[in-house]
Amino acid sequence: MEQKPSLLLGIIEGIFGSIKTKNANKQQYAVNCPICSAEKGEDDGDEKFNLEINLADGIFNCWSCGEVHGTKGNLKKLFKKFGTKEQLKKLKMIGFDLSEFKSKAKEVHVIEDLTLPKGFVSFEEGNKKSIIYKQAWNYLTKERKLDEEIIRKHKMGYVSGGYYDSRVVVPSYDIKDELNYWVTRTYVNAKPKYLNPDSDKEQIIFNECCLNWDSDIYLVEGPFDHLVVHNSIPILGKKISDKLMHSLFHKASANIIILLDSDAWNDAIKHYSKLNVGKLFGRIKIVKLEEGYDIAKIHEEKGREGVIDVMRNSFKLKESQL
Repeated sequence: MEQKPSLLLGIIEGIFGSIKTKNANKQQYAVNCPICSAEKGEDDGDEKFNLEINLADGIFNCWSCGEVHGTKGNLKKLFKKFGTKEQLKKLKMIGFDLSEFKSKAKEVHVIEDLTLPKGFVSFEEGNKKSIIYKQAWNYLTKERKLDEEIIRKHKMGYVSGGYYDSRVVVPSYDIKDELNYWVTRTYVNAKPKYLNPDSDKEQIIFNECCLNWDSDIYLVEGPFDHLVVHNSIPILGKKISDKLMHSLFHKASANIIILLDSDAWNDAIKHYSKLNVGKLFGRIKIVKLEEGYDIAKIHEEKGREGVIDVMRNSFKLKESQL
């Protein structure tokens, strides 16, 4: 593709406002995320520069709202979502081929026939003496306080080299034990903290292979919450997908306990109201965590017993609380 970088950056600036250069050699830049800014009522940008754009790989991601609002993916999605018709015409005039970047993005995020990220090494097969193995293992066992049984059970691993380098991987498998999603998390404090495939998370139930629909089910927020709560489903954000909602109504035969992070209490109440009807009425419970906590953090600080204590504190909401 032939285009002048200065002209392309000029168009990006016209769409998003101020630009910060993160890494010129890798063509990586940052702008204010329009969605984050709008939520804060900042029409001129929130000055956080959370939305990162990689022109070399043809991808973008807002490390703040990427998971919640889907503000991530290939550049075709980015420019069509936020650019005007006039700005899209300018992109064509300077030789910026959106379809080319769509295909490049697929090299990084496999959408069809999902596979684990390039460079993935399972802890079962990795070299225990290698530095990267030790770093990833120590992150999980010393910082996250996960034991070997959890790590092996969930077929976890790490990535060596490439786009997902220095990240641990939590894979998800469906009822047929086939890979349907995965989540990566940096252990070297890189941004964004989480990088996931550009596939539709709303069409999967994370690790349904491990789920018993006939026992109490816990709805948690993220994959690390899921790892420490038995028979749980991470909703991968604060919203329950239509697929999961449908499955809960048609497959769950015991109680459903909502166990979200402390900052998602209002969301948890909304989920309670939506679920506590029809055949699920009277079988929905909720847990309110101490301010500033999620269940993974409780596990890190208080271990398995701390998690069990929290799980015992589930309750039903009164009509006046809804």
